[in-house]
Amino acid sequence: MTIETSSKTRTLRAYASDLLQYPRWIIEREVDFTDCRHGAHYNAFLSECVECKFGSACRWLDLHRTPKTDDASLVELVQAIESACEYLQSTKRSREADDAELQEWIREAHRFLSARR
Repeated sequence: MTIETSSKTRTLRAYASDLLQYPRWIIEREVDFTDCRHGAHYNAFLSECVECKFGSACRWLDLHRTPKTDDASLVELVQAIESACEYLQSTKRSREADDAELQEWIREAHRFLSARR
């Protein structure tokens, strides 16, 4: 049985994928992979990754890199947006301008998530 994807779903997937670009940019900018022996790929079985100060950000990035999100379902993209909101709300920005942009993105993400419920 073939299930056709509606144009509305494709549009929502594109919007959700676009929405993930901002947290990906923020997290990539804040995480220092200079000394990472694992090429910025999180491994939950390595104590190095689990104990790394960038561990949770690295894990999020590793799960939500662009090629993966291009093939992700709408449900997976919504989950990525939810986890990005949680992560970004739990961290403090060093510059006030960053915080204002972040708060705007969080509001936009919450509007999208609310519409999905």
